[in-house]
Amino acid sequence: MTVLAHTHPLVRQLENDLLPLFRAALPPLAAAAPRALASVFAFSSGTASAFQDYHFGISCLLDDVSDDAPEEVALLVSVTGLESDARLSAQVVWGQPSGRVEMQAELQADDLPALHAALPGLVDGLQQAASRGTPAI
Repeated sequence: MTVLAHTHPLVRQLENDLLPLFRAALPPLAAAAPRALASVFAFSSGTASAFQDYHFGISCLLDDVSDDAPEEVALLVSVTGLESDARLSAQVVWGQPSGRVEMQAELQADDLPALHAALPGLVDGLQQAASRGTPAI
């Protein structure tokens, strides 16, 4: 159990489902992208409250990139608007200065089966992006 586990039932479900899957994805990701330092993360954020939105994912920090290139690519799963109209999103996104969304899954508010169906493709997309070391053109 982590700090996030005391919250909304959807957040607890996501934490229990996603974090073990993301941890299991680290060794193949490290093998495919040895230039990347991959880690699993989970945190909360929000403007109305610190626990309004939750984010889970895998971050890949890239080694030896130019100053004008993004040094991070991540698989980010977010649940937002828990205090009103919850929304679920999942995407592979590059850090700044790019901010480019490499791929994303179209999900309904609490459609966990669709999220689970999309995760293998998103993990593969993250692995390809980290191996490539730069956003796709």
